[in-house]
Amino acid sequence: MSKTPKLTVLFEKFRGQIFNLEKDTITIGRRDDMDIVLKDASVSGHHADIIRTEQDGEVTYTLRDNGSTNGTRVNNQQITEHILKNSDLITFGNVEVLLDGGMDEITETADFSHLTHTIDISALEENTTAPQTLSNFNPMAAQEAKRNAAVQKNLYRTLLLIAIGMVGLAGLVFYRIFSSK
Repeated sequence: MSKTPKLTVLFEKFRGQIFNLEKDTITIGRRDDMDIVLKDASVSGHHADIIRTEQDGEVTYTLRDNGSTNGTRVNNQQITEHILKNSDLITFGNVEVLLDGGMDEITETADFSHLTHTIDISALEENTTAPQTLSNFNPMAAQEAKRNAAVQKNLYRTLLLIAIGMVGLAGLVFYRIFSSK
């Protein structure tokens, strides 16, 4: 017994919204003419498509990124095209959704390896430290870092110009004081 699969939004701004995957091709994006509209700046106008195909009685759903600006991820892995499985965690830009149902029902022998990431810490050196930023978890982190660097650079330029102006003003004041004697 197969039920219609659905996407449940986990992203705070739209949390709880549910979209049934009833059509053969479902468009996802920020534009109003999409089947699934996600009004968030991190989502492209036509971000991705989900394509339903049936072959030999088996139904599959393929997620295809449409060259979106901030990318599409499945279980935290960047994709361009991916065959979806029940319980896949999908991220469009910064908007996270969960695929629920419609695929093969979960059994005791189901493979959950795509949901688990294991780190072997036995190979780490004794003085290993965590990275300062976890930019691989935030697709916007690189852009934010560039923007912050540009702001900092402009701040330094402004402070330099103010300092040059103050030195020039002090020189003018000293010139007036000593030239009048």
